[in-house]
Amino acid sequence: MLEAQNLHKSFAAHRVLKGVSISVHPGEIQVLIGLNGSGKTTLQRVLTGILEPDQGTVSIGGQDITALPPEDRRIGYVPQHTALFKHLTVRENILYPLRNGRGSEETFHEIVKLLSLEPYLEWKPHKLSGGFRARVALARALVSAPRVMLLDEPITEVDRAKKEYILPLFREVLLQLNIPVLYITHDPWEAGQIGTSFLVMKDGIINRIDSPEEAFALIREQARINGE
Repeated sequence: MLEAQNLHKSFAAHRVLKGVSISVHPGEIQVLIGLNGSGKTTLQRVLTGILEPDQGTVSIGGQDITALPPEDRRIGYVPQHTALFKHLTVRENILYPLRNGRGSEETFHEIVKLLSLEPYLEWKPHKLSGGFRARVALARALVSAPRVMLLDEPITEVDRAKKEYILPLFREVLLQLNIPVLYITHDPWEAGQIGTSFLVMKDGIINRIDSPEEAFALIREQARINGE
């Protein structure tokens, strides 16, 4: 299980995380919904080890990882922009974690098959559509055999029509892994397509909600207050 307990983070006098706690179980895709500026990015950076919290803990499977560097956390991360290596082929991008001793060729073949990437392994990223680049980024994260998956708005480069296909595919693949998955988005529709449970973040505070539809009113109200 991925757990964060009572996380606080401030930058100078600006409080960004205000006692955030989450728990994500194996086989669960928990979606965190919130507008820009709500604290989502800061939470992601604390979970992955890029930032240290001012207070609170992060643990995986009961192990406190708060002080561990990112490379030792075994968190598979798919960023907002795919960040693929332009000079490498799809095959080389997906296999990149093996250079650091993470993952295996066997896992590579399994993930490539699940994501239907076999015909594109010798392509360079610039030849791929946004949807296929997102698949490659997911495959690269999965090949390292992570204990937890964290996806931060991973399909922003994909149009709505293609999202309707790729989100169920991502959901199926992620559920097969049976590990905790945290999926971050600002889009309640997207949340509903992939999530099994839902959180909404507003002004550095997280609340559990029963469905992504509940996030609409909260997000609209925050946008109204912010003058967006």
